[in-house]
Amino acid sequence: MQAAKTEINWKKNLFFIWLSQFLSLAGFASCMPFIPKVMEEYLGITDTGLRLQYISAYHFSGMISLCVSMVVWGMLADRFGRKMMLLRASFAAMIFYPLLALSPNIWILLLIRFCCSFFSGTYNPAQTLAVSTAPPEKHGFVLGVLSTALWSGYMLGYLIGGVVAEKFGFTAAFTSCGIIYGISGLLVMFFVKEKFDRKVEQKKLAAVKKPVRQLLTPGVCGILMMVLFMGLARRLGEPFLAELVGNVMRDKETVSLNCLFFTLTGSEVFFTGIISAGASLGGFFSGVCIGWLCDRIAPRKLLIPVLLSSSIATAAQLFSNEVTVLIIARFFAYFSAGGIMPILQLMLTRITRPELRGTFFGWSGSLSTAGGVVCAFVSWILGKYFGLRGIYWGEAAIYLLMVPLMIPVGIAVKRELLDEYKNK
Repeated sequence: MQAAKTEINWKKNLFFIWLSQFLSLAGFASCMPFIPKVMEEYLGITDTGLRLQYISAYHFSGMISLCVSMVVWGMLADRFGRKMMLLRASFAAMIFYPLLALSPNIWILLLIRFCCSFFSGTYNPAQTLAVSTAPPEKHGFVLGVLSTALWSGYMLGYLIGGVVAEKFGFTAAFTSCGIIYGISGLLVMFFVKEKFDRKVEQKKLAAVKKPVRQLLTPGVCGILMMVLFMGLARRLGEPFLAELVGNVMRDKETVSLNCLFFTLTGSEVFFTGIISAGASLGGFFSGVCIGWLCDRIAPRKLLIPVLLSSSIATAAQLFSNEVTVLIIARFFAYFSAGGIMPILQLMLTRITRPELRGTFFGWSGSLSTAGGVVCAFVSWILGKYFGLRGIYWGEAAIYLLMVPLMIPVGIAVKRELLDEYKNK
């Protein structure tokens, strides 16, 4: 297996996987933030309270299907290859995402969203493929670099999507999303290499096959629990950004933002894209910093200060009284929270077997998505009884709750790493 790995230029692989994810996530971000406006302008859901509930239902539809599918695709990745799973996700997204803009009613929109999430979802298989072809000592670097693709792709997508949606309409934004996913899949097909011998891998899987209760060590369970909470916290306020921007703009049709050398003037849709791009820029810098730090400092030591800063920065968004302040607050919220998942994923790779990496990453992705499923119910309750501010206060509280939970998890992970070192 080691010889097979050396035949692959892991840096070249990482570059094209990064590029494919950069494009995929740019395509995704070019249309997703505008779903509330699609509901309002295309589907005629003008009542704010009802729209908040349908946004939660839309979020739930995507999360529940992704939660189930990630476990399935993760196990299949260990049996049939990680590259195949990434191609499946890219080309499925190319087909399904443009269909969202053609939905005649809310129920068809929810059904298409379910199909989108079940058959697509490229980031998790991209992580598995990149890590499986890179040296173990570079895993922190690889996961950090891939997280920059996530955030920089989002940043570009939000910027493009805001402009395209305002100038050409939402249908054009969703169509461009599908085209970009198709280009991403072609890059993986022709430029990413994987040495995957199905018979050899099946034998390795048989050799390490154990009951689930033996694979789920205290350290693994603790990390997966943190992934679940992170999935809830990260997604809680995300679908409601357009509503938050609308509150800050105080129902003005357009707002002008004076920058150093120019002035930006636009509507709520335009500034939703701008603010989302600023947040993604924060996540990009976070990925660079965390990727560098994780190969030099034990990841478990980084997580508590990152969680504390995430809680503070998230709460700061609620005190924004103008667009400029909201851009800054959201930048720091994503700069803080953007490093949490790479840290958790790296901790997971260090206490699990390489042959089961797709399975464990599938579990991780599924639980992160399960957090999104729970998030749909939590956001619905918070939005109904406490309004929009209650949703964002809830997000800050979850980050804060994760701090004391991380202490026993860190102890368990340290113990398992020491046990593995003694057994070598």
